Amino acid sequence: MAEPSAQTGRGGRAQLAATLLCALLIVSGCAGPQQRAGTPAEPTITSSSPTGASGTAVGGTGTFSTTDIAWLQLLIAMDDQTQYVLELAPRHGGEPALQRWAAGVARDNRTHLTTLRDLLTTTGVPDDNPHEGHDMPGMVNAEELQALSNATGAPFDRLLRSALLEHLTHAEELSDELRKNGADPRVKKLATTVKNSAAAHRQSMPL
Repeated sequence: MAEPSAQTGRGGRAQLAATLLCALLIVSGCAGPQQRAGTPAEPTITSSSPTGASGTAVGGTGTFSTTDIAWLQLLIAMDDQTQYVLELAPRHGGEPALQRWAAGVARDNRTHLTTLRDLLTTTGVPDDNPHEGHDMPGMVNAEELQALSNATGAPFDRLLRSALLEHLTHAEELSDELRKNGADPRVKKLATTVKNSAAAHRQSMPL
């Protein structure tokens, strides 16, 4: 997992756009394996949910747009993986300061997951993780998870920093996009909370 810079450059914005496109394709019923390079694979068209002229999904989702639902599903998938990584820290980590920091991130992550799932339940969309098995920015792939599970001490701390820096940076960027392009006020409020939390944790990560 390459460590991203604190500022999003042209390549980072293209990667972010590809991630949002991937999530929206899945919400629309277009699913396919994803590339970490940032280009979605050719989608397979299945049944799609109709949307109104404003992009608001119809058929039981109320004020939630397809963008809102895509963000909720993607953040749940990202946070689920991150929670697993964070819970390794007390047993595998070496630096006490990093372990304390990871414990704080884990507490916020659990809170965000609960709210994300509550909102997704409100939309009527099942919480079935359409991103399972995808290798996307902000998500830890199977190889990285295995490396983290096997590492202890300084090697684990290095992998944890890399994984969490990517996750927090991407969560912040995705949440900022949702605040600009989302529809439901509750989702936009949560996106503000997630963005601020991710930024604070990223900036306070022990080096």
